[in-house]
Amino acid sequence: MNGVNGVSGERVLLLRHQGRLWGVLHDAVRTVTRGHDGFRVWLREGDITADHVLGVIDDLRVWPADGVLARFWGEKVGGLAILGTTPVVVVDPSSPPAIFRSVSGPESSVEPASDSDLGPDMGETP
Repeated sequence: MNGVNGVSGERVLLLRHQGRLWGVLHDAVRTVTRGHDGFRVWLREGDITADHVLGVIDDLRVWPADGVLARFWGEKVGGLAILGTTPVVVVDPSSPPAIFRSVSGPESSVEPASDSDLGPDMGETP
């Protein structure tokens, strides 16, 4: 993330997981698959699970997760954004929070998600 004072407009994949809104920088996403109990998002360095994949936001302002958030969160975070009035925790793809740890079976038990599952812009390359 660069930009003024560490704030930048980023392309972010939005997810809903366990009732919360999360984001992953689009550049870190390799592919998304749909399984029996939700989605698996394959990252450059592993994978995470999600209940829903909502789509891609092209220019989401992401602030560094330092100061108070880093102090009280307890896990490494990639950043923080606000979508409308809703906070979005942007996952650090190299160290996702424990809430995302994959618990589903082998890769063969999932099928690739269709474009309609992913929302707008997901099929395009950055």
